[in-house]
Amino acid sequence: RASRRASARVGPVVARAAAAARRHAPTGRQTGLIAVAALLVAWVLWERCGIAGCPDAGIVSSYQPGGASVVLDRNGERFAALAPVEHQMVPLDSLPGYVGQAFVAVEDRRFYRHDGVDWWRVLGALWADVRAGGLVEGSSTIPMQLSRNLYPERIRAREKTFRRKLLEVRLAREIEARFTKHEILELYLNHIYFGGGAYGIEAASRYYFGKGAPRLTLEEAALLAALPKAPAHFDPRRHPEAARRRRDLVLGRMERQDYLRFRAAEEARQKPVAVTAEGDLDRDGDVLAPYFLKHIRRLLEEELGRDLYAEPLRIITTLDAGAQRAAEEELAAQLRAVESGAFGWLPGPRYASAGGRAAAGAGYLQGAVVFMDARVGDVLAWVGGRDYDHSRFDRARLGRRQAGSTFKPFVYAAALEQGFSPSQPIQDAPFRLATGGRRVWEPENYSGRFEGRMSMREALTRSQNVPSVRLAAAVGEEDVADFARRAGIRGEVPASPVAVLGVTAVSPLELTAAFSTFAARGTRVAPRFVLRVEDEAGEVVWASGVPERVSVTTPAVAFVLTDMLRDAVDYGTGTGARWAGFRGPAAGKTGTTTNATDVWFVGYTPGLVGTVWIGFDETRSLPARATGGAIAAPVWGRIMARMDRGASADWDPVPGVVALLVDPESGLALEDGCRPRWGSAQRELFLAGQEPPTVCPRGDYDYFWDRVGGWFDGVFGSEPEPMDRGDADPDLGAPRLPRRDYATGENRPAEVRDRRARAEERASEGRRRGEERLRRRRP
Repeated sequence: RASRRASARVGPVVARAAAAARRHAPTGRQTGLIAVAALLVAWVLWERCGIAGCPDAGIVSSYQPGGASVVLDRNGERFAALAPVEHQMVPLDSLPGYVGQAFVAVEDRRFYRHDGVDWWRVLGALWADVRAGGLVEGSSTIPMQLSRNLYPERIRAREKTFRRKLLEVRLAREIEARFTKHEILELYLNHIYFGGGAYGIEAASRYYFGKGAPRLTLEEAALLAALPKAPAHFDPRRHPEAARRRRDLVLGRMERQDYLRFRAAEEARQKPVAVTAEGDLDRDGDVLAPYFLKHIRRLLEEELGRDLYAEPLRIITTLDAGAQRAAEEELAAQLRAVESGAFGWLPGPRYASAGGRAAAGAGYLQGAVVFMDARVGDVLAWVGGRDYDHSRFDRARLGRRQAGSTFKPFVYAAALEQGFSPSQPIQDAPFRLATGGRRVWEPENYSGRFEGRMSMREALTRSQNVPSVRLAAAVGEEDVADFARRAGIRGEVPASPVAVLGVTAVSPLELTAAFSTFAARGTRVAPRFVLRVEDEAGEVVWASGVPERVSVTTPAVAFVLTDMLRDAVDYGTGTGARWAGFRGPAAGKTGTTTNATDVWFVGYTPGLVGTVWIGFDETRSLPARATGGAIAAPVWGRIMARMDRGASADWDPVPGVVALLVDPESGLALEDGCRPRWGSAQRELFLAGQEPPTVCPRGDYDYFWDRVGGWFDGVFGSEPEPMDRGDADPDLGAPRLPRRDYATGENRPAEVRDRRARAEERASEGRRRGEERLRRRRP
């Protein structure tokens, strides 16, 4: 009934609308006039390439790209322009015949038979798209690609629209009408984009092969022909295997289209993909942060391709221009000081130099600096080498050198995770480790001396090797390697306590990101370089998005380790940063490799983390007495003093950390009201639930040592006997247990219970003897 009532109401309305449509319907003549008018408008729009009109194809031969993108730092200060490489026009007749043939074979095989549009290819592409249910195959001819490259402001490559394709077709037909095939191919080769900012065959040949285009070999021409489809994806320096496959595809098509004989194609396919190590077209050496600029050019080419140079853009980076200038100037000053014989705050011997500056070459001292926001990963300063004009090898990102003692914090952090505490006593005494066969490894301290028992905190603060090796052996090689990998260390960590000495190769950027784990409460953040890219209208073309974060350890572990590394800066090997003038809260670690071939300092504040590396490109020792604390740490300190980015803010406390007074002799917590036998009580941090046992040293001497005997028995002995690699604990075979097991007795294996029972028996016997002596002394 409801349906019938609705029909009764709607029916009259529909009838009246139909009658009105019949009264106002156009006649046949009117329909014809409308169709003619529509065709006329379409023809005019076709001829004019839309309302804006067609570009003048007659100026194609004199076209030069321009309108470089502007590069800004995080505060809006312009510091560079990201311009394409200005190319040199070369006549097609000056090139080997196979150069043009390679491009025709892979990009437009019916080039000589169509009039700008390959309609067979269009139909084939449409059929392929229909079968795939999306856009999978293109149909652009060489004239259509040429029009897109010459008029990027009218034909935007990132616009996948029917209008753009029609405009390409219109301009391609205009180009075909004005130029011969020979001229079109010549224009195409001189204007197409090859990656790396190189436009044109001559610029590409110099960029990839270091020679002019007329000297290209067959395999080199095929490799260049492989690039226009996706220059970043087929970049032979970054993706050599993909570039080789694409090159061989070009050679195969040349063979099938009778441009090559099988034998010539096969010989070319057997040749390796050989390009120069560094492109020689960058003009960034005279600007601020040239290594950083080169890196963001690579990144944005991956994201935007040729659109990066199609129109003027505003590239807002993470760089801080003030921090960058400080990093460049302070590193350069320190390198000159080392060469002149006095480095940092520690005088050194004379070191040969040429006119106050080492000549570029084998004896050329180098350095790298990376500073990063520890919370969001923004790279604030980036120095990849001493002089960009002398060497464009980016040591900040690509230089991988042994980490030295900068690796030790990963070992100590892994120990904290297992329940070891900063007051844990460790023996600094001879230690031997069997390495297979009859070989025995005996680590040594930098000073060459052994200093007896010391705490974990003191061992890290003073960067003592032997106690650190003992700790690594007790923690376990797998746990050490696991923590380093979680922190972002990509190099191979040896399956041995030798890893604590930093034989793993790292880059300054990698080490900086890894140390952000400690600065940012246990969370590592990935480095970020570009914030966003805007066009001339201010619209965002590309944005970096939310920084990637990885949880590595707990905030409590990161906080306790940071507290230990603060001592390294204030009282230990990193005091060079203080002597250099930085007074804010800071933590850090020095590093010096064997024979002083590399010196490091990695330091951080609550908001920043930075790395300084100094050394030679080849394996060569620095001057005598060169250490990370004497050479690298002062550079970090002077840069930080100039940056002044909230350096006065201290680390906020984190939950799960307990502060206790400890006895400096034993490392145990003092009972309420008790004092050490000698010296003053020391404040120490512990993870909640992993506090050590308590002790009251102000009692009978025998009782005191009996009380702590069980504690030392289960830790690190001083026996220098060789240990096998497979031993669970190379110290004394003590099981690796959380310290709370020693404190509470929960979940102890029989061996530990027995050891604890023996300690309690000795303590009882000591008390009995003490009481007996007291009775004898009474009158």
